[in-house]
Amino acid sequence: MGYIAAPMVAVSVLQYLQQVSSIIIVGHLGQFSLSSVAIATSLTNVTGFSLLSGMAGGLETLCGQAYGAKQYKKLGIYTYSSIISLIMACPPICILWIFMGRILPLIGQDSKISKEACKYSMWLIPGLFGAAVLKPLTRFLQTQSVNVPML
Repeated sequence: MGYIAAPMVAVSVLQYLQQVSSIIIVGHLGQFSLSSVAIATSLTNVTGFSLLSGMAGGLETLCGQAYGAKQYKKLGIYTYSSIISLIMACPPICILWIFMGRILPLIGQDSKISKEACKYSMWLIPGLFGAAVLKPLTRFLQTQSVNVPML
């Protein structure tokens, strides 16, 4: 069981460390930069990446059933449908991120920090579309117990 779980854990940890390492590096630039990036990272995780992850979660059940029933064509159909659905969910999320500089002051955040958080979140937009493809493909491979290529 460890040969299945270890690669999955490693992938999850590496994906998490990608964002944490950005915060650590920016922390050396000063408190203002750290505040901006921390807020942007938190909000982009909640409003974007976690949302996509949750939406892709249903694919795991469907792909598991299709793989178990040896209906491999359905496995592909479910995966492609999920990728398309997640990509279609990205533009509204991007709009939210683009206007983060105007939304954050409405909930009491400092306007300077909000503007910098908005700049940082705009740089994360390409990653959102990448995640929309990555998350379903990860589920597709995991349901077939093909875990090592994800490393």
